[in-house]
Amino acid sequence: MQTIKNYWLRWRHSLEFRIVLHFTGLLAVMLGVAFVMVSAVNMSIFRGTAAVALESDEKVFRRLLEYNTSDLIKGASVLAGDYGLREAIGTGDRDTLLSALNNHSRRIGASMAMLSSLDNQLLADTLHPDQSGRTYPFNTLLIEAERRGKASSIELIDGLLYRIVVVPVRAPTTIAWITIGFPMDERRASELHSLAGVHVSFLKRDGANWQLLASTFSPEQRQSLRAVLNQFPTAGLLQLNGETFETRLALLGETQQGHVYALLAGSLDVALLPAYKLRGISILLAIVALVIGSIIGARLARRITDPLRTLAGVARHIQAGDYQQVISVRDTSEIGQLAGSLEHMQEAIALREAEISKLAFQDSLTGLPNRVRFSQCLDEAITDAQLRQYPLTVILVGLDRFQQINDTLGHPNGDRVLVEVGLRLVAVVNEGDTVARLAGDEFALLLPDVSISTALQRIDRIHNVFAQRFNLDGRPLDIRASMGLVGFPEHGDTAADLIRCVDVAMYHAKRSGLHHALYDPGSRTFREEHLSLLGDLQQAVEHDELVVYYQPKVGLGIHPADEAEALVRWKHPTKGFVSPGEFIPFAEQTGYIKELTRWVLVRVIAQAGKWLREGRPVKVSVNLSTRDLLDQGLVAAIAALIDRASLPPEYLCLEITESGFMDEPAQALDVLQKLRALGLSLAIDDYGTGYSSLAYIRRLPITELKIDRAFVIELASNVGDAQIVRSTIDLGHRLGLKVVAEGVEDMGVVRILAEMGCDSIQGFVFGKPMPAEEFDRWRMARQEAY
Repeated sequence: MQTIKNYWLRWRHSLEFRIVLHFTGLLAVMLGVAFVMVSAVNMSIFRGTAAVALESDEKVFRRLLEYNTSDLIKGASVLAGDYGLREAIGTGDRDTLLSALNNHSRRIGASMAMLSSLDNQLLADTLHPDQSGRTYPFNTLLIEAERRGKASSIELIDGLLYRIVVVPVRAPTTIAWITIGFPMDERRASELHSLAGVHVSFLKRDGANWQLLASTFSPEQRQSLRAVLNQFPTAGLLQLNGETFETRLALLGETQQGHVYALLAGSLDVALLPAYKLRGISILLAIVALVIGSIIGARLARRITDPLRTLAGVARHIQAGDYQQVISVRDTSEIGQLAGSLEHMQEAIALREAEISKLAFQDSLTGLPNRVRFSQCLDEAITDAQLRQYPLTVILVGLDRFQQINDTLGHPNGDRVLVEVGLRLVAVVNEGDTVARLAGDEFALLLPDVSISTALQRIDRIHNVFAQRFNLDGRPLDIRASMGLVGFPEHGDTAADLIRCVDVAMYHAKRSGLHHALYDPGSRTFREEHLSLLGDLQQAVEHDELVVYYQPKVGLGIHPADEAEALVRWKHPTKGFVSPGEFIPFAEQTGYIKELTRWVLVRVIAQAGKWLREGRPVKVSVNLSTRDLLDQGLVAAIAALIDRASLPPEYLCLEITESGFMDEPAQALDVLQKLRALGLSLAIDDYGTGYSSLAYIRRLPITELKIDRAFVIELASNVGDAQIVRSTIDLGHRLGLKVVAEGVEDMGVVRILAEMGCDSIQGFVFGKPMPAEEFDRWRMARQEAY
């Protein structure tokens, strides 16, 4: 049962089911529309036929009434010519007259007879034998009979409806009038019903009131008819006790009590019975057609879907990576075209997959395995090494100054160098080793079953690859490389770990100027701590967790300190105090130093503006890094800050190191000139530790030199340091620069610097870096001392 249910559920969602459903549904709609239209037409035809038949029945009904009237006239005429009747009229014998009228009426089927004189007096009346001598009640009928020689009418007598005729009694002139009639009662209506084939009802209408006089309807139908008489139309459909009738209303005559009608009613249900039978046959035929159509639709759907099902199976194999499927569908229709297209697509995908696989796992320039393929090989080698318990070594080779080759000789020649390096590395490794190009100028070597110690013994073979110069169109090139080494399992047990570690080792070799370096596991902890430190530093800047300290710069004249250097400090919420020597160089390496500098500038300029407004102006120095000098938005930012703080530019000094403008001298010089144009002071910090000369520095728009503490700390005991400091002060003054000595820790050095003409002193001898509030107290104490 469950299998059948599952099959049904699958088939319900199949194309075959949809085709059968749509085909059968369309056929059902067409058959339904046809059935409704044919049924409507048939019903209209049969209903129209019933109306026409009823019209014919009315004619038959009227013809029968005429025949009855004619027979009645003939019977009356026979009675009028009876000699005995004329004799009785002459004698005025009423009993003889009544006997003659009764006998003759019975012979012709009449139920009433009257004999009236020429003066409209009743001579005899079979309905009222004892009322002879009263006035004749149908005077209008007599007038018509006198004019035409005979007359007929329908009259109400004693509440009963009669068909009566009037003829003269001549001898040879008219001596009397004979009136004979028969009742239009249930019996007469039944006779007409049997002859005309329709129900007959006699109705009287007096104004808006209708009265049923006689009818062939059943008692229940008569009751229903009486209920609707006052709303009864002249013709149309009539619903009586659950049966529908087509009706026609025929006027029979006009009496003194109102108009008399004959209601002719033919059963519409009976008339439509053939239509209902035809409808049933149509439904049966429609069902048969629908079943046959569904079978045909199912066969047609199967013919369409079987090839498609086959093609879908082929497509699933293609999706799974199997491109060797044989497509056996042979058809000249669109399905055949689809099969052909699928076959071509399978071939094209197979070719493209092969090409993609090649591109995905092979370096397009050197033909060596790429980073992805190398990682796969390394994973496989690690798995094998774990099973067999043997080591392996990974070596990362990075070419030194390769970017210069690209910039100088062009990328095509750089590509030739990379290809040659790849060929040479492949030539020096053993069979089973893997050489790959990871990216740019980096190559990786995988040495299975080789320990670190063995790899270090073989490293010279790899260095010899670069001992022989490279030749580019007769131009010899000296290429050198730095290498990093890691081993499994001591440095990592996954491919990702080993590649990350060997990358660290290789860059350590580059920074240290070594030919090769072995990975140091301790460096991983250091790098992870620095990565965490960067996130913490970003949070500290965003949430104002840093603090600006100020260290006094004391002039050697008679005036108190009016300058200070701003220094940022960081008290980590969990690590405690973090040395500026630790997080500032790290910020410079990561590029976050620009955000840090902006944070310091905002706070320092605002504080300097506050001191100025309080009448205690202080010129404050702020350090800039190399990256700050490459920031094109720095000048505009500082201009906006001093304008917002209403701080004159002479109260802000920016300090840079000698190396700060050596990497990009032109761009750095442009930024410095713009800063100087704002009116700011510029100082060279840590002068003497770099490689620049005063001849080069004189080209910079600086106003101040700060002698590095390395030359100041032993000034009292080191003659060489004293000569350097003296000459620096003299040359600085000759260039019009202010000279500041930093790192001064005792008064003896202060006195020596004063004798040498140094302008200002900065160091612990006067004060350590301190918060702004403490700096204010320090200044007040110094002012009081003076």
